[in-house]
Amino acid sequence: MEFVLAVFFLLFYFLRPQDWMPGLIGLTLIKPIIAVWLGVLLANRSLASPLPGVLRTPHDWVMLTYLVYVVFTAPNSMSSLTGFLPLVAFYALTVQSLNSWQRLLSYLRWWTIALVILALMAVLIPYGIDITGGKGYTERFVGRLSLGTWLHNNPNALAHSAVVAIPVSYLLFFWRGTSLGKWLLFPLCAGLAYWCVYQTESKGAFLVGGIILVSVFVIGRPKYVQIGALVVALTLGVGALNFLPRMSQMGDLSSDEGVQGRLLAWDMARGISKTRATGAGWQEFVALIDWKEGNTTIHDIPKATHSSYVQVGADLGRYGLLIYVAGLWCALHTLLRFRPADDDQDRCRRILGVLLLATAVSGWMINRQYHAEYFLLIAAVAALHRLRKGEELAKETPDPSPEADVANLSGGLPPLRVASAQTPAFSTRKDDAEAPEKPFWNRLGVIDVVACIALTSLVFWVWDYILINI
Repeated sequence: MEFVLAVFFLLFYFLRPQDWMPGLIGLTLIKPIIAVWLGVLLANRSLASPLPGVLRTPHDWVMLTYLVYVVFTAPNSMSSLTGFLPLVAFYALTVQSLNSWQRLLSYLRWWTIALVILALMAVLIPYGIDITGGKGYTERFVGRLSLGTWLHNNPNALAHSAVVAIPVSYLLFFWRGTSLGKWLLFPLCAGLAYWCVYQTESKGAFLVGGIILVSVFVIGRPKYVQIGALVVALTLGVGALNFLPRMSQMGDLSSDEGVQGRLLAWDMARGISKTRATGAGWQEFVALIDWKEGNTTIHDIPKATHSSYVQVGADLGRYGLLIYVAGLWCALHTLLRFRPADDDQDRCRRILGVLLLATAVSGWMINRQYHAEYFLLIAAVAALHRLRKGEELAKETPDPSPEADVANLSGGLPPLRVASAQTPAFSTRKDDAEAPEKPFWNRLGVIDVVACIALTSLVFWVWDYILINI
């Protein structure tokens, strides 16, 4: 039952029926979902966790640190607690619900299904089938597809969600898949996602899609496949991007009014991050810019940062951004250290890698820093981490041996052991003995701290570089 609730919330988050379904519009369902989900886990759990407990992985500690930091640095701690606690709760509930490899893979399938449904709902709008009321938003953005939900009511947000379905559906259905998956499910899902993204005309989503699609054929592949993928990407891929809608504008970003507005917001946010170590407070920073229209100057226009990193840096300061990046790093560290035992485990690892890369790159282009998606992704990777660590601990626990009972029957004499094969008494070869398997990492170390600091510094460097050079 807990897994059903995990999938229910995943679909609830992406599709947001409370924004368009009669009877649900306007209802606040977050607290009831948490209460029911928690009650099921405490009273009627269907499958035990492979690694029982709450704070058992580095990801868990980072999420707890994130919560404590947000609450204690906010101007209004109680308001921040009530707003941020549900996000951490959904992280914890999801981790506790994805407690088998079958559940984790199924969860990722449902994640893909949710993205494909988003794409389907969007591409049907021009044909008069508009169940979310997205036509008005699409017309507002001059024909660029949008849905009538809070999460996807602009083309960029919709595109950054839908584009992920292309490489993920490849990994789910085509890579080492069945004939049905290769020749029907993959083309259908990827085609719907592509057509949706194409009609959003989102330049950022086109770039993200290209990066994550190339990563599928580069990471963990043979050298000749990696070289071939990079050659194709740098030649045909770059050329193909130029034929996509609005991509010709990429050559002159400094004259793009939308980019100019974002840079003004980024500059204000950078000023806050430099002068306040803990930022303005959770969800407190709002960029108010001045904009000149002809001879008229309009003052204090609210402008979104359109960047998760920039928003976190302004809201929570350098230390808050460090924690945000630490969550991504812990997920990356787990995926880098993980060694799959079969195709399903490898599929989970690769899909989570694509989702993580998409989140990291999209973080420069859209605001999703406080959305449940970030926490659900870290939770899914933490679940994979628990599964592997649980398997490792299970191997270390000795099985009950019947030798004790046999010894009692024989008057306390030790059982006779008979060698099944002749072996030399001595050996100088090091490979005769199998090297012990290195324990799977489960504690933040010096390397992790250095990596998080380096990545946070890199974020600030890129931020400054863009402000100076664009």
